[in-house]
Amino acid sequence: MTDCNFTAESAAQHQAELNDYLQSKSINQLFIQIVESLLIEKPDNPIGFIVEFLQKKYPDQVCEKTLVGSEVSNRADLLKKPEDSFDEDDLDQEEDSESRVLETSIKLARAKKRKAVCSEVALDDQDEIAEFEKAPDAKLRILQVLQEHFLFRHLEQEQRELVTKAMSKVVLKRGEIAFTQGEDGDHFYVVDKGSVACFERRDGSEHETLVHTYNPGGTFGDLSIMYNTPRAATCRATTESRLYALPRKAFKVIVMKTTIEKRLHIKSLLQNVEIFKELKEHEFSKLADAMQEEAYEEGDVICRQGDVGSSFFIIKQGTATCIQADPHGNQQEVAQLTTGDYFGEIALLASKPRQGTVKATEKNGTLKLLYVERTTFNRILGSIEDILRRNQSY
Repeated sequence: MTDCNFTAESAAQHQAELNDYLQSKSINQLFIQIVESLLIEKPDNPIGFIVEFLQKKYPDQVCEKTLVGSEVSNRADLLKKPEDSFDEDDLDQEEDSESRVLETSIKLARAKKRKAVCSEVALDDQDEIAEFEKAPDAKLRILQVLQEHFLFRHLEQEQRELVTKAMSKVVLKRGEIAFTQGEDGDHFYVVDKGSVACFERRDGSEHETLVHTYNPGGTFGDLSIMYNTPRAATCRATTESRLYALPRKAFKVIVMKTTIEKRLHIKSLLQNVEIFKELKEHEFSKLADAMQEEAYEEGDVICRQGDVGSSFFIIKQGTATCIQADPHGNQQEVAQLTTGDYFGEIALLASKPRQGTVKATEKNGTLKLLYVERTTFNRILGSIEDILRRNQSY
């Protein structure tokens, strides 16, 4: 489709398709996780850090895709080479494969229409964030929007509440402009009342094309809280409107601060696990970053007696009950588990049947568990048997 036929309707459809893809593949959540880790660790080699982060966080996907891409690409390269230049080491190309994956990502990013996008990594995590009072019903409306938005839905409820407090009220009269196409953007907006229309000028034309109209509950300026990028459109109030604005700096400070606190909390839980007593400080940090979180409601079964286990669990919040059945099928409660308790550690040693059934019994909320798969644990730290044997010779 050429630019001259790129109507407001097709632009909205194109934007919806892009948003659907980003949400279905959790792309924005992945970007946020990467940026959070970069801000915390501040590595000298950010590219290598990102590759290692992806390998640790998503080992199965990285291995599967990288190996397939590497095999196909290497075979093609070998076919192009003359026989006298053949090198047996060409079959071992892990680093080249990682480079190709990154180059592909860069090319895809460059293909996007928005230009001059750069992430602001430098940030003082000690900065104080201003908070703005709001009526209870306004807070509730903002929270409901954030819970559905792809940039915020993965955050903890506490983080979303902090974000809500940091949003300031912006009142626009009819015809008043929120921001102009081309200017630097650093705020994300939620429409609480009225409507805001976004117009785009293409190829230097003075003619404005309506791209989208945002009504109450709508949001715009998403990229501006992630990156320092020029505004892609001019947004103008079509009626008297009330917006709530979040500055990029506040978003990053809140996310980084709460991420650090979350990491420290997970590390403290891991340090109380007996089989991890031999881990070093940096190993606790690696394991904390690898832990995944999952929520269960009352009555949900986390693991069942007799099933082969591959995950280790720690209770982050809530309560659970462990039940065992004797050879005659009689069930008996053998333990009540609460915050900080753990189970399934045998799964880190070997693929053995579970010795009991664990159910969520949290009546006043959701049971939140942290877990790690044996394959992930072995990939980032090595086998648990080697860790347990560390001090046996002393």
